[in-house]
Amino acid sequence: MQLREPTREDAPAIAELLGAHSQALYGERDLAPAQILDWFGMPDIWMRLAENDKRPAGYVDVSEEGGRWSIDLRALGGEAARALLYAAREHAGGDAFLRGYAPSVDEVAGEAYREAGFAIVRHSFQMRVELEAPPEPPELPRGIVVRPMLEGEEGRIHAAHMSAFADHWEFHEQSYEQWRRWHRDREHFDATLWFLALDGDEIAGFVLCQPHFSGEPDFGWIELLGVRPAWRRRGLGEALLRHGFRALRARGFTRVGLGVDAENTTGAVRLYERVGMRPVRRSDTWELRT
Repeated sequence: MQLREPTREDAPAIAELLGAHSQALYGERDLAPAQILDWFGMPDIWMRLAENDKRPAGYVDVSEEGGRWSIDLRALGGEAARALLYAAREHAGGDAFLRGYAPSVDEVAGEAYREAGFAIVRHSFQMRVELEAPPEPPELPRGIVVRPMLEGEEGRIHAAHMSAFADHWEFHEQSYEQWRRWHRDREHFDATLWFLALDGDEIAGFVLCQPHFSGEPDFGWIELLGVRPAWRRRGLGEALLRHGFRALRARGFTRVGLGVDAENTTGAVRLYERVGMRPVRRSDTWELRT
């Protein structure tokens, strides 16, 4: 088993590897090569590719934020998983606070994390809904107007995002530069699918939509949905979500998904169930604190 740093030329092979991984777990492919290429533009991501006889066998990336090192590990076998996880830990340092993510059904990654001393501390869901017909226009709370973002509003959206998510589990505030690179300067960004809920000049909430990372032409994605604290419990979150569904359906997306913390304290899972979404996947959050 050999490990090496991948290059942009490896993007198709990595996409094929990760596609085989998700196909084995779920019967569908998750990531298009364009999404992999996006990762190479991230200055703060460390990557390694595992190869067996020059054939890709696993992938890991590591990033640091707020003193925590996040690990995304995907491998087709235990040898690759263990080697990649060991390399990730070496990169982060012996006393680092490590957090790894893996699908609950991924026994290979789960065993590698467990053998390395990690423990599950949290779960998240991917939830989806089928949009067989165009949704009806949502009813907005009094005084609220929803419109697409305008050029130059990224700074305001960043501030609204930080405000809306400040009470989420282990939230860490991103700088505007980090936020922009992760959300705005991406291959899939489309300003006409980023919607703001305005109360006068104030951003009360937002729903940021996009095509799904797989590139499947019928699959849309809710990247971010948030309501700032002062505007909660008025039905704005549901209205924004339905607005996002309607916009994505108008673009030809007949199924929509999103990710959510399974133990979210703001009632997000119940909200998504109320609009017809159902969990289709569960992922585990693994931690190792030294």
